[in-house]
Amino acid sequence: MIKAGVGYSLSENSGQAAKEAATQAIETGNIAKADFAVVFCTFPHRGGYKEILKSVCQITGTMNVAGCSGIGVLTNYGEVEAKPGIAVLAVSSDEMQTTSFLVNHTDDGGMKAGLEIGGRLIPIKGENALLTILPDPYHIHPELLLRGIESRIGEIPIVGASASEHPALHETYEFYGESVVSGAISGFMIQGSFTHRIGITQGCQPVGVPCIITKSEHNLIFELDGQPAFEVLKKQVPKRIRENPRDLLRLLFVGFTPDPKDTEIIDGEYLVRNLIGINPDTGVIGVAENVREGQIMTFTVRHPIMAREDLKQMLDRLASLKDSQKPFKFGFYFNCCARGSSLYGYEGIDTAYITHALGEIPIIGFFGNSELAPLKGINRLFTYTGVLVLISEQ
Repeated sequence: MIKAGVGYSLSENSGQAAKEAATQAIETGNIAKADFAVVFCTFPHRGGYKEILKSVCQITGTMNVAGCSGIGVLTNYGEVEAKPGIAVLAVSSDEMQTTSFLVNHTDDGGMKAGLEIGGRLIPIKGENALLTILPDPYHIHPELLLRGIESRIGEIPIVGASASEHPALHETYEFYGESVVSGAISGFMIQGSFTHRIGITQGCQPVGVPCIITKSEHNLIFELDGQPAFEVLKKQVPKRIRENPRDLLRLLFVGFTPDPKDTEIIDGEYLVRNLIGINPDTGVIGVAENVREGQIMTFTVRHPIMAREDLKQMLDRLASLKDSQKPFKFGFYFNCCARGSSLYGYEGIDTAYITHALGEIPIIGFFGNSELAPLKGINRLFTYTGVLVLISEQ
């Protein structure tokens, strides 16, 4: 049996907030002693992170705790951004086992850290496993981290998000037991008798029609469909965006297929990357990803109404998979920090939709710098997305 409960607190006092959130998690889950717990805290609690973790460990009855800092945290009760907030998930189960870990960063950007994580988990990896990682984005490149883990442990679904903090501070914090470390990777592996479902919702939606990159070098796109890239952009992007230089880089992005060899872009199955520069005189566009000639791409825009519709469709798909005999017991929602109020104009949209579609399932998550999830069987790095992970008994 899997028992799970979530708690949250908006108290400004770190000790009081931790006590409220952890106690609520234990009580709502009807748990005497947790087997593992997850903690996410917003940056106004920065000075109290250690006090928070100590309290959570004491109240939940476990040192098997993982988590990180966030610019915002969320539960099925709602969301809080850039204000004091703590979220705690407590889980007890005789059917699955969870192993938490923390690895400090190395100078190579994440590959060695991935190899270390994979090496630690090889002896405990079962046939049914799900790995969650919460890396520091300023020292760890998530794609290098993924490749390092996979090279040691083989194929395993990996989800999670990069930690976040106050936007003016290039430093995040990762949690493990009662320890607080900066510049590291926290995480946990769940294995045993359980099933999981993963949904991905895109915050940026395609506009115009897909194009073929016909001339490029590294991350610079010179031509699309044989025409100067900027000329194609002007034809495809709404006038209200392209004529405002500020909006052009704030609201406009590019979408690529998961595999550069793919010949079409399927709804929802694309990777969004930032535009990092445009030269109207030469027609060149710079993007935050190396590209190659012959690759297909699309322009995408960040739009609240389109994002809500995509979220609804994703939730409808997951809701259709619900089994009344084996309901979802708990879940994680890793949400991009560029969603939430910065996308919709006010807080709580995503969690309200999730609760409406799935009911009062204990959900915990935070607003991260990037998101991780499998797509077409391969673990990918996402941006401007929400990744929902739901756990049920097998």
